[in-house]
Amino acid sequence: MRKLAVLLALFLAILPLHAAVSSAYAPLYSRNLALGGTSVTSARYSEVFYSNPALVTSDNQFLSIPSASFTLYNINKLVQPGGALDIFFTQNNSDEDMNRAFNQLINSIGAGNGDVVSFQASAGFISGIAGLSLDTGIDVHSMGEGGESSTLILEGNFALSLAIALPWHIGEHHSLSFGLGAHLVFRGYTIESLSGDIIPGGFTASSLIDFYQSDDVLASVLNQVPVAFGFAIPFDLGFTYSYSDIFKTGFVIKNLNGIYHMQTYSSANQLYYMLTGGYLGDSVPEAPVQGPSFRYATPVSFDIGFSLSTPAGGIWDWIDITGSLDVTDVYSLFFTDGLSCENFLQRLHFGLELTLMRTFDFRFGINSGYMSFGFCFDFQVFSLDFLYAALEYGEHPGDKPLDFITLCIRIGFEED
Repeated sequence: MRKLAVLLALFLAILPLHAAVSSAYAPLYSRNLALGGTSVTSARYSEVFYSNPALVTSDNQFLSIPSASFTLYNINKLVQPGGALDIFFTQNNSDEDMNRAFNQLINSIGAGNGDVVSFQASAGFISGIAGLSLDTGIDVHSMGEGGESSTLILEGNFALSLAIALPWHIGEHHSLSFGLGAHLVFRGYTIESLSGDIIPGGFTASSLIDFYQSDDVLASVLNQVPVAFGFAIPFDLGFTYSYSDIFKTGFVIKNLNGIYHMQTYSSANQLYYMLTGGYLGDSVPEAPVQGPSFRYATPVSFDIGFSLSTPAGGIWDWIDITGSLDVTDVYSLFFTDGLSCENFLQRLHFGLELTLMRTFDFRFGINSGYMSFGFCFDFQVFSLDFLYAALEYGEHPGDKPLDFITLCIRIGFEED
C-alpha cells in the first residue's frame, strides 16, 4: 500500500511557454518513434490521424477500444544503482526507502526544458475512406535549473479528430490519395500566476514534497496552482502516391490554423467549477477568479516521406520488411533556418521494421541522429508495444538528449 500511495502521489502531483506547450498537439505513437519518427507514408491505423490523412484508406481499417500508453523519461538515471526505480523495486516498503526514491526522482530532473512522465489514451476507427479518433494525454514537463529547483508544468490535452481521404486508382499498379484531417483540441496547462505575462509553470519540484506530505494531495494541487485552458481547431492536408503498395511517397502539411484561444483561471478547481458548477476533492476553494485571456499560434510543418515494403504473396505474407525515410519541417529548412548539414540531420528520420508471421514486430530507427528500438506482440485483438528512444531537448544536437521508455497496450481489431 505504501508503494501504491507513493505512485498515486507522484501521479497526482506532477501530471501536465515550455516548448512542448507551444507545440502542436500530437499523440506519442510508439511505433512511429521506434521507426525514427517516420510517419508520412509509413503510419498505420490510428497513427494516420496525426501523421497523414491521405493514409485513411482500405489498407488501414481498424477499430480501437481503446489503447493506452505510459512514458517515463530520463530512464537511464532512474534505473542506475541507487536511482528511483532501483530503490522502488528492490528495497523494502519502509517510509525511508520511499522517501529516498522520491528524492532521487526529483534529483534526476535535468536543467533546461524536458519531460518527466506522460500518459495517453485513445479510441477510434477507420471505415472506408473516413475515420474518427478520440485522444487524450496528460504530460509533465520540466524547465529551469534542474533537481529540486526545476519548475514543473502539468499539461492536459483532449482531442477529437476526423479524417477523410479520396483515393484515385490509375490502372492496376498506381494510386493517388488526397486527405484532409481536422482536429478539435482542448488544452490546459499550469501557469506561474494570473498577473503579468502568462508563463507556463505552476510549482517547483521541491514543492512536491509538501504536496506529498499534505493530508489532501488532490486538493493541494487542484486549489493552489493557476491554469490556462482553451482550444484550437487545426487541420492537415496530405497526399500520397503508391505503386502496388510497395513504394510510397507523399507529403503532409500539418497544423494549419493551429491558433489556441486561452483563458486563465486561479486554479484547476476553479476551471472545473466554471465548466460544471461543481468542485473536485473534499476541500472547496475560494470564490472563482478568472484571469486574462490570450492567444498563441503553434507552428505549421511541411513534411515529406518515402517508404518501401516487400510485396504481398508467397513468403512475404509471413516475413514483411518496411523501410521509411522522412524529412520534416522542410519549409523552415530552406526558407527560415537555412540549409545546412546540421539543420538537415535534425529533420532527417529513418525507420526499418521487420514483421514475422504477422505477430512479432521488430523496429529500429534513427531520429535526428538518435537511435530508437521497438518491439511489438500483435495478437490481432490485443497488442503490446515497447519502445526505447531518445530525443534532443537542447538547441543543438548533443546539448540535452533525454532517453525514455514507452509501454503501449491496445485492444481492438485491424484489417490489412
